[in-house]
Amino acid sequence: MHGPEMNLSPKDLLGLLQWCDSLFPAGGYAHSFGLEEAVREGRVRDGEGLFRSIRAKLIYSVFPGECVLIRKANAAAVQADLKTLSALDEEGMAMRLPMEFREGSRAIGRRWIQMTADLYPSSWTRGCLEALKEGQLRGDPAVAFALAGVAAERPMVPTLIGYLYGMASGQVSAGLRLLPIGQGEGQRILARLWKEICEGGALEHVLSEREVAPASFQPALEIRSMRHEMAEMRLFQS
Repeated sequence: MHGPEMNLSPKDLLGLLQWCDSLFPAGGYAHSFGLEEAVREGRVRDGEGLFRSIRAKLIYSVFPGECVLIRKANAAAVQADLKTLSALDEEGMAMRLPMEFREGSRAIGRRWIQMTADLYPSSWTRGCLEALKEGQLRGDPAVAFALAGVAAERPMVPTLIGYLYGMASGQVSAGLRLLPIGQGEGQRILARLWKEICEGGALEHVLSEREVAPASFQPALEIRSMRHEMAEMRLFQS
């Protein structure tokens, strides 16, 4: 992760930080993606449980699924290959089995595509926005984030790292609102997660294995998300 592909100009680094900031109007703060129900059931009770929950999501869903989609979508966007991008977008949405996962993710992804056309206007980004309006793109967030990275002319690896940051920090932020833990513990959880991301080897596997297909396997989390859809009281959107 220390190769030249990680080198960013100050402008590119600031642009990536802008996309990862909680102020960016994508709406991710309104979704817990199954975490609220896990807390309600007592499966996640404290900071350690939150760390283990996010770590499991990285291992069984994000690394083998969304990271692979980002790599493939990045290559398609570099070639302005809307047909392949559309197929990856459809594949990504199909992996999100619970309605809550699909609709919440889709809302975020659509907003990212809209903001890409706004912040990086070109015939290609306008074409992607039109494809979104016409239904050729549905708004898978991993595909949308890759599209934004290419539009900003950022290398793929920093884009991928930015996506991982947003996913992990979003889950910790949700945990702070759901659990009796403070911001200091939230920062310690994030520091542990960065070590997992950078030293666990899963990310290197995603980047080196070119023929792997995106996959996700978190049935317990998916069931909790389905239960959350029918919960009478919710802090986060269903």
